[in-house]
Amino acid sequence: MTRTALLTLGVWLLGTGLAAAQGLPEGTFASSKEGCAKLQSKTPAELGEGLDFTVLSKTGVVGYLQRCDFVSVTAHNATSWLATAFCEESGYSYPDLFAIALKDNGELSVTRLTSQQETYEGAADDSSANADDLDPSDADRDDKAGTDKGAATGDQSADDDEQNAYVRCDHVKQ
Repeated sequence: MTRTALLTLGVWLLGTGLAAAQGLPEGTFASSKEGCAKLQSKTPAELGEGLDFTVLSKTGVVGYLQRCDFVSVTAHNATSWLATAFCEESGYSYPDLFAIALKDNGELSVTRLTSQQETYEGAADDSSANADDLDPSDADRDDKAGTDKGAATGDQSADDDEQNAYVRCDHVKQ
């Protein structure tokens, strides 16, 4: 009986240890260093219209006139998570999905499904070329400006990384 109790306790402790290790990092993160500076003296609620950045914590994401509460967080591995959220914004409620990864420098990379959909839908709206406007002979032609395409893609990637980066705020008003 004692062995069974000890074995059960050991398995339970192991399970709680794994569950704790799989949670999001402790602390408060902001989408900008300036945001961290503002959070030293005021909470997001106190900032009101001055909340021109996004705040992420273990419970969810807060922005101006927007709040997303994490409903569930599932670990992908020790440094990345998938969070399902219930969001409210300007009287609307909707589900959202966040991919969160801890970077080597201690920042979080946060990718949000609704942001990705807006980017994709915007790109689809911009492609207003008709089939009659397309010249099939252009597909076989070498693009002399092809070397610039890689640089533009790299610049876009850097902008996306900067936009998705959240910095840890060390001193936050509670």
